[in-house]
Amino acid sequence: MAEEKIFQVNNLTKFFPIRSGLFSRVSGHIRAVDSVSLQVEEGLTMGLVGESGCGKSTLGRTMLNLLSPTGGEALYRGQDVYQLDARSLRELRKEMQIIFQDPYSSLNPRLNVGEIVGEALRVHGITSSKSETQEKVEHILKVCGLAPYHIRRYPHEFSGGQRQRIGIARALVLNPKFIVADEPIASLDVSIQAQIVNLMEELKEQFGLTYLFISHDLSMVRYISDRVAVMYLGKIVELADTHELYKEPLHPYTEALISAIPTIDPVAKKERIILKGDVPSPANPPSGCYFHPRCPYAFSRCKVEEPEFRNITGSRYASCHLL
Repeated sequence: MAEEKIFQVNNLTKFFPIRSGLFSRVSGHIRAVDSVSLQVEEGLTMGLVGESGCGKSTLGRTMLNLLSPTGGEALYRGQDVYQLDARSLRELRKEMQIIFQDPYSSLNPRLNVGEIVGEALRVHGITSSKSETQEKVEHILKVCGLAPYHIRRYPHEFSGGQRQRIGIARALVLNPKFIVADEPIASLDVSIQAQIVNLMEELKEQFGLTYLFISHDLSMVRYISDRVAVMYLGKIVELADTHELYKEPLHPYTEALISAIPTIDPVAKKERIILKGDVPSPANPPSGCYFHPRCPYAFSRCKVEEPEFRNITGSRYASCHLL
C-alpha cells in the first residue's frame, strides 16, 4: 500500500459561537474541533470513532472546507484547502467528496436519480451533452449496485440502503481520490450495513480510493479501517493501526470503548468498563485532561495539566499522563 500522505490537518480548530442577549453578543464558544492534527495515507482507510457529539462529523466537514475553520490548516496533497481561491477550490472538489449520514435528507426529493447523480457532472463541465451525462450516470449506478432504469425514479421510491447507494454514486461520479464517509451506515438496518460497507471496500479497490470513515460502530470500523483515530470532546486522544488499537488500547477512553464491543467468544470476552458521569459540555470543557472527570485512573496532574498528544511507540500516538 502507498504511504504518501494524501490529507493532513495541523492544529485544526472549529469553534461555534454561543450568542445570547438582546444584541446576540458572543458569550462563549462550543469547541467542536480542538487543535486536531491528523494525517491520512493514500490508499488506506482511516477510521474515526468516538461518542455522539464528540466532533467527528464537524472534523470531516471542516477538512473538506464545507465548514470554515477557526484555525489551523488542512493540506490535500500539500495544498492548504483554506488558502485556495474559489476557482481552485472548485477544481479540487472533484478529488474530495463526502458521503452523508442520512440518505433520507441528503437527497433532493424534487430531483430524480439521474438529476441527483448527474448534477456534479454538469456543474464541473465534465459532460457536454445529456446523452453523455446519462451514460456516465447509468454506469456509476450499475457499479454501485443499482439498475439503469433507476435513473428516472425519485428518492422516495427507494429503500434506505438503495438511497445510500445513490449517495455513494453521487460522490463517486466525479472519480475522486479522497472520500469522507460521515457515518454512512448509522441510519440503516443492521442487515443492510454490511452490504454498504462491503460495497465501499470493493469501490476502494476498484477506484483506488482513500477513506476517512467516521462511525461510532467500533465493530464496523475494525472491519474496514487500516488505522483508527479515537476522538473525545473535540480532541484526538489515540491513533494507531487497527489491529494494535483493538488488541491493546492505550488510552483509558479507548479501553472503555473497546470493552463495550459485544462478543460471543467467552475466551475473548473482557469485563466492560462503565464510565462514570456524562460527557462534559464542549462549551465548558474541564481543565487539564478533558477526560479526567470520567477516567478511572485520573490523578492530581490530570486535573491541571493537559497531556501532550505524542508518539508512544512505532506508529502509535496517544495523549495520557499514564503513558
